[in-house]
Amino acid sequence: MTLTPEQIKALKKQLLSQIQNLPEAQKKEAESLSPEALELMLKQQEEKQEPVFRLIIKGEIPSIKIGENEEALAVLEINPISKGHTIIISKSPAKSSKDIPEEAFKLAKRISKDITDKLKANSTEIQTESKFGETIINIIPIYNKPLTPDSPRKRVKKEELEEIANRLKEEHHEKKVEIIKIKTKEPENPILKMKRKIP
Repeated sequence: MTLTPEQIKALKKQLLSQIQNLPEAQKKEAESLSPEALELMLKQQEEKQEPVFRLIIKGEIPSIKIGENEEALAVLEINPISKGHTIIISKSPAKSSKDIPEEAFKLAKRISKDITDKLKANSTEIQTESKFGETIINIIPIYNKPLTPDSPRKRVKKEELEEIANRLKEEHHEKKVEIIKIKTKEPENPILKMKRKIP
């Protein structure tokens, strides 16, 4: 697999965007990679890398789980569009929307209801999206304006995501009003009161 000059340029650009936070020496080393080194690095990544959603399902990539059933897993999005943005990942890879099991959509509906009840969202937008070679379900809470999977995302701290997860996992306790009827029990041997007789 020989890379074209355009592919090399695109790979270097992608690499530069990913290494912005590295020390200066490592940045320079990455920038000076030859086309052969880039090609080798790309080959190694393709051979080793398992799809990211499979790694989340296996628990090899940390995630904040808020729900699960036999067919799907619900985790909070780490770069959410809005507070409580959740993705539903099918436990078996789904290449298109028709491959997503019905149980995944049932989980999405349950999580959607929890989001509107517990996070006080006005509504939720449930949409499928193809990402990293798989199709997932996005549950996007709507608070004040319409949103889609293409809306701007923001970085959220892990602590904030954990706090949202705790709120979503809380049991919803409704106060039950119970009417209790009190029955008076008649004594077993009633006392008979007789009229007084005058002799």
